[in-house]
Amino acid sequence: AVAGEPAVAGEPAVAWRRGPTRHRGVLWAGVTVGVLFVGGLLVALLGSRVNRDAIPGSQPVASLAAIPAGYLVGTIGALYASPDGATWTPARLPAELVATASDGATAYVLAGGDLRSTTDLHTFKLLASAVNGTVVAAGPAGVVDVVSGARILQVGADGAVTALPAGPTKPDGLLGLAVSPVSPSTLLAGGPVSGLWESEDSAATWHRILGTPTQAVLIDAANPQRFLLGTPGGLLVSDDGGAQWRFTDLRLNIHALSQEAGSYFAVGDDRVVYRSPDGVKGWVAVGG
Repeated sequence: AVAGEPAVAGEPAVAWRRGPTRHRGVLWAGVTVGVLFVGGLLVALLGSRVNRDAIPGSQPVASLAAIPAGYLVGTIGALYASPDGATWTPARLPAELVATASDGATAYVLAGGDLRSTTDLHTFKLLASAVNGTVVAAGPAGVVDVVSGARILQVGADGAVTALPAGPTKPDGLLGLAVSPVSPSTLLAGGPVSGLWESEDSAATWHRILGTPTQAVLIDAANPQRFLLGTPGGLLVSDDGGAQWRFTDLRLNIHALSQEAGSYFAVGDDRVVYRSPDGVKGWVAVGG
């Protein structure tokens, strides 16, 4: 557990001497107007900052896909696209849970039972229909894995859908799924209750590697032994295949992760996309 911030002692009380009461009503009115003006100015400035950088809406963020053209964010109700992480527009897709993921070049979107792909954030090519699921993960060679209830479906580059074998012991309540970039039979999956699990035989058998509540997971495209894990307490990283973990500098409630062109991306409770050059330090808001 991480210790909370120490309490900050308040300032000592200051005694004020009452002055002359002449024109007191006028003075107080002036002070009130001044306070309201400054308060309104601060609210306007803060509001413009949130509107510029934050993902629209209030529905929980479910997933993130970063590609050269920009970013897609799936929420429980909509899909939003942004070329720069600052300006966001809704996509014309069914208003329900939207799952998205990327392989660094192509983004995949699952909404309304249709799995689609895009490279420009505007045109969405249909890959497969009647695919029901809640989480997607992009694998090598255009293969996409989909969490569908207690099973994992695999959609090939040709649109063929295959249900992977389901072993007797497996994680449940999944919010995160990742496929190894060099071995599509190696999967990471996790949820808030089940923690993080690994399969090395295409979901036939699983073993748990960490009990920490899991909300998002990423396997580094440059190093398949390097894992990033989004948790309510912050972003964790492992450099040895999950044997040891440490916190990164991003200490937010992390809901989604992605990777593109050597950079790492994350979304937290503040609905802002953050970027880091190494996934550990240097996290900054991409739209800031």
